Amino acid sequence: MYIGVLWDGIEKCCLIVTKLSVTKITTNFREAVNVVDVPLTPPSDDQILLKNIYAGVNATDVNITAARYFTDGKLPFDCGLEALGVIEAVGKNVTTHKVGQPAIVFGTVPKAYAEYLYAKPDEVIPIPSLKPEFIGLLVCGLTVTIGLDEVGRIKKGEKVLITASAGGTGHIGVQWAKQKGAYVIGMTSSDEKAKLLKELGTDRVINYKTENLDEVLTKEFPNGVDVIWETIGGEVFKTLFKHLAPKGRLIIVGGISGYKGDGFPDVQIPHLNTTLLMKNQTLSGLLLTGYSDLFPKYLKQLVGDVVSNKLRVVLDFGQKSSEGEFNGIDSVVRGVEHLQSGRNTGKVVIKIQNP
Repeated sequence: MYIGVLWDGIEKCCLIVTKLSVTKITTNFREAVNVVDVPLTPPSDDQILLKNIYAGVNATDVNITAARYFTDGKLPFDCGLEALGVIEAVGKNVTTHKVGQPAIVFGTVPKAYAEYLYAKPDEVIPIPSLKPEFIGLLVCGLTVTIGLDEVGRIKKGEKVLITASAGGTGHIGVQWAKQKGAYVIGMTSSDEKAKLLKELGTDRVINYKTENLDEVLTKEFPNGVDVIWETIGGEVFKTLFKHLAPKGRLIIVGGISGYKGDGFPDVQIPHLNTTLLMKNQTLSGLLLTGYSDLFPKYLKQLVGDVVSNKLRVVLDFGQKSSEGEFNGIDSVVRGVEHLQSGRNTGKVVIKIQNP
C-alpha cells in the first residue's frame, strides 16, 4: 500500500512499512509481539530516518518484552536494540549526518525491529560500509571490551574465564582478552562451538555438557581464576565464585538462566562478605549504559579492528535453523528463540530487507 507524503516541498510516494510492537508484557517473545503496519513519514527537524538493513538480537530482548528495563511498560511499545542500515533522510536541523551514509543505531530506547526507524543524531554512528559484522560491535562488542577493561581490569598473564564464550558477546571477549595477553578459559555447550573457540585462540575450552565445571576448575586451576565474566547466573554463578582467585574480579553481566522466569536467579553464598574481605575479591555488576562516555573510544577501535581483520565477528543468520535464515520482520521471533535456546554460534542477526 502506498501513501503520498510531502518531503522538502516535493510529494513523494512511500510504503506503509512494518515493525514489531510489544502488545503483551511477558518473557515469551512470540506471545509478546505483533507485526504492525505504520506509515513512513519524514523525520522531524532534529531526527534522522534510517532504512534498516540488519537488526541484532540480544538475550535481553525478553527482559525488554517483560518490561524489566529500557521501557516504561506502557503498551504498546517498540523493541530491538541494534540496527544497521543507510540514512534515508535527515531533518533540516541535522548537519552532522548525510543521506546515503551507512550507519549503526544504538540507544536506550528499543526500536530496531523495524524496516525504518527514527533516531536522534547522537544515536546514529557512521560506519565504513554495510558490512553486517559492524552490528556485533554495539551491545556485544562494547559490553565485553569495556567490561573486561574497566571492570575486570584484565592484565597480561591473568587467567580469564568467559561464560557463553561462543555467543555474540563471548567470542569477542575471547579475542579481546587474548589481545591483552591473558590465558583464556571458555565455557561452551558443543564440540562445534569448541572448535570455533580454539580457532579464536581460547586456551582451555570447557564443554559444560560433557565435563564437570567444578571438577575441571579444581583440578586444572587450583589457584583460582583471576577474572570471571558471568552471564548465566544461578548454580553456575555459585560454582564460578568458588573458584575466584585471591584479588579476583567476578563481573556480573547477566543471568540468562532466569530470564524466562523471574529474572536474575537469586544466589545464596554463605559468608559472602567474609570471603570477599579475606581474599580481597571483587564482585561487580555491569550495565553498559553506565559507560556511555567510553562508547566513541571503544567503537573507533573495534571498527578499526574489523576493517583490518584483527577482530573476527562471527554472525549467525539462522543458516542451520530448521526454518532457514532469518529474513524480514516476521523472522525476528525465530531469531530470538534461536538465541534463547542456546543453539546460536556468534551474534544472531536478522536481515530486515535488501539495501
